[in-house]
Amino acid sequence: MEQIILWMAGAFGVPLVNALKKAFGLEGKAAVWLTAAVSAALALVAMWFSGTGSGGEFSPEQLFAAFGQVLAAATLAYKLLSKGE
Repeated sequence: MEQIILWMAGAFGVPLVNALKKAFGLEGKAAVWLTAAVSAALALVAMWFSGTGSGGEFSPEQLFAAFGQVLAAATLAYKLLSKGE
């Protein structure tokens, strides 16, 4: 279940990042940093929601793994959606 939550967070991140990029007019490196920041925030939320880490204590390894999964899911969803345009 934990893995599904992380992948769903990544898929949710694509429309969120696109909306923020449009709202702030970001492109290039700024858009990449925005994607990383949103992925990190969604990873934290997904970890908290899934109960990863007892008592809200997250290890750096758990955080980096969650961030990687959310970012990978967001990238995959973006690539799949961009082919349809």
